[in-house]
Amino acid sequence: MVSKEKFKQIRAKYEKVILSLFNELDETGYNSEVYKNTFKSMSDAQFISLCKALVEKDDFIFSLEMNQFDKTALTLDRIKQIADKYKVKLVEYVFMPFRNPKGAPMCSLTRIPIVYCQVRRFFQQMLQHKNAISNNNSKINPLTGQVINEDKTSSTTNIQTYALSVTNRNNALKEYLGPRSDDVVAKQDMLTQIEKTGRFRLEDTNLQTHNKQAINTAEVFAKAAGVVMEFSGNDYTIDV
Repeated sequence: MVSKEKFKQIRAKYEKVILSLFNELDETGYNSEVYKNTFKSMSDAQFISLCKALVEKDDFIFSLEMNQFDKTALTLDRIKQIADKYKVKLVEYVFMPFRNPKGAPMCSLTRIPIVYCQVRRFFQQMLQHKNAISNNNSKINPLTGQVINEDKTSSTTNIQTYALSVTNRNNALKEYLGPRSDDVVAKQDMLTQIEKTGRFRLEDTNLQTHNKQAINTAEVFAKAAGVVMEFSGNDYTIDV
């Protein structure tokens, strides 16, 4: 248990760090004065709650008000100096193992700016049950191969695709984005297997990239714009 006098010293130390940072970011002293007055009005219990919120809550941050037309406005050079002082990385090389799953991962040619943003966790997304089932796949969009009209809500969303990818549900992805999507050849193989045996296996379907309607449409649009873009390969052997 920390004594009241000891806690006073600890609190003063952290307040000084925060106010010093604001003074570096804003030479006018406006922001540091605002937070200085805010800290004065807070009890010890409120200050502790504030510190806990900064650590535990992704969407709780200290805001900074700036006038970008002022001569003392924050510049990129000063941001870099402050970031170096506090050992905050602004750029880094990015490795992309998914671009070469069979060998060494690809790396970006230059350092990429790091963007600190609040991301909703997949668990929070999964709490919202928005599943839908397609009752009829006879009506499809000729450009994308996806079901339309009343059954269009059964398509796989970006969030669902990302969730399956990061949790290594590769076979589910291959099914949802293959025979159950716009791959008409694999879809026919799947329906034939189900009619004959009551089930189907991905290994026994002809999963080819050039059979996917959306990719074929993208190739045509690219060529019409003067860009040569071709896809090929067997989807089943690609580790998505």
